[in-house]
Amino acid sequence: MVTAKRLEEMVTTIQDFEHLGEKYFSHWLDKGEAKGRMEGRAEGEGDAILSVLETRGLEIPDDVRERIRRCQDLDQLRTWVRRAVTVTSAHELFTE
Repeated sequence: MVTAKRLEEMVTTIQDFEHLGEKYFSHWLDKGEAKGRMEGRAEGEGDAILSVLETRGLEIPDDVRERIRRCQDLDQLRTWVRRAVTVTSAHELFTE
């Protein structure tokens, strides 16, 4: 574990900050990148749902649009994409 004193020593003496970052902070960077990819996939699925509904000429109320945009569950979003093809109203996406 890196103590505050040791970290201060490293910052003032180490010239290769890229190596320092990779060694001590890459774990957080990897987690951030993975989270960003998941958010991007969720956004893409949400866009697909809205595109299908719009293409079919269905009205998309603000509450439906917001629920789709807030959802980060990829399995749920994929279910809604499939439903978007057959529903007769946007609200039907959410019925079992």
